[in-house]
Amino acid sequence: MKPRLVLLYTRDHHFDPVLSEALRGSQAVVLTARSVSTAMQIICRRGRELDLAVFDFNDGCRGMTLVSAVQTCFEHLPVLVTISEEAEHVTAVAYANGARACLNRSVQSAQLRDTISSVMTRDRQPIAA
Repeated sequence: MKPRLVLLYTRDHHFDPVLSEALRGSQAVVLTARSVSTAMQIICRRGRELDLAVFDFNDGCRGMTLVSAVQTCFEHLPVLVTISEEAEHVTAVAYANGARACLNRSVQSAQLRDTISSVMTRDRQPIAA
């Protein structure tokens, strides 16, 4: 079985172990980007190979361009966004740009695992060429 390829954009090193725990046992390979430009490079180079993108927005809408770029180029790719508390406007913007799920940054690994499972098992129609 081919491992799942996951893009993680976060500047918070404390979020990495939460995602690792959520993916435990799934044989996922995580490509971590600490900047928007690095995330965009990964998307451009490996977008067709990605199975999931997790974008951790710890300071508002910064980086929301990533969600839009992924949905423009790779509509099939599920995007999960984590946001700071009390950032309802960020949630709305994330969903408007194509995110499949938005969670609070303080999410526990079990809830993150369940949400990842949910967004990855939804029926996705391939984009017609």
